[in-house]
Amino acid sequence: MTLTDPPAAAGPAPTPPAGWEDILAPGERILWQGRPRAGIDWGRILSVEAVFGLVFAGFGLLWTGMAASMAPPGDAPALFSIFPLFGLIFVAIGLHQAIGRHVLDAWRHGRTWYTLTDRAAYIATQSLGRRNLRCIETGDWEDLRLEDGDPGTVWFARDRHQRPARRRNGRMRPARSWTTPVGFRRIDDARRVFGLMRRQMRE
Repeated sequence: MTLTDPPAAAGPAPTPPAGWEDILAPGERILWQGRPRAGIDWGRILSVEAVFGLVFAGFGLLWTGMAASMAPPGDAPALFSIFPLFGLIFVAIGLHQAIGRHVLDAWRHGRTWYTLTDRAAYIATQSLGRRNLRCIETGDWEDLRLEDGDPGTVWFARDRHQRPARRRNGRMRPARSWTTPVGFRRIDDARRVFGLMRRQMRE
């Protein structure tokens, strides 16, 4: 794969979503604007997590069926009559792991806008009547990389998370830290955006 920097002049950008027109600093130039491609990313569904989710959901269905086929004693408390329903919890968790989270991602992508300027990368979201804007300045970009494809993704930052040590069921669980990537996900012109961002990091 050969990557070359795009020409300095960027093409016309789409009109920003209503309410985000005045977020730029004086003199800040927009280099690119776009949105994630709509729809479910079917390529990500075929994963280890999805297989695990289907197995988990299958276990829940098996639990529910077996529990429902067992007749409780005549003097059993009312709790026994709803005991089979506990298996539906496993079904719901498994289906979310296999499919639900991808549907949720698609819903979020439909309410996301991206903007790249000569000073920062912006990720704007709107959901449940609330608008949020995240600004990551050029100096804070790290691990810039291109996930090539149709559509593609440009990663340029990482969110850091930390869970403190805690006691559970009489046992102490150690502290845990991890990171999640941040970027312009599922965009149609990922190569061009990657080239623009490489130039910004060098200047």
